[in-house]
Amino acid sequence: MGEWKTVYEDEVEERWVTLKVYDSEDDGDEDPVVRVTVAPLEDAEQDEGRREPEAEDNPITLEPDPIEDLEEELIEIGFSPVAAAWIVSKVPV
Repeated sequence: MGEWKTVYEDEVEERWVTLKVYDSEDDGDEDPVVRVTVAPLEDAEQDEGRREPEAEDNPITLEPDPIEDLEEELIEIGFSPVAAAWIVSKVPV
């Protein structure tokens, strides 16, 4: 049975990005299965006055299939093309 392994976790364009790759026991020649979670960085001073979280404060999870769609999906949720390419470059080949 496989498991999710974190391969990249850091701040990108003021959002926390976690990139995980599914590590299965039957490693074939298939593209890696990836999951990207994007969450806003917490800023306590800014959040003190709010009672309800705004839509952009909720984490977003992307599970592109095929992997080639990841860069486009990252751009669609607001990353610059450069940042999207940087995140995609962290996917192990």
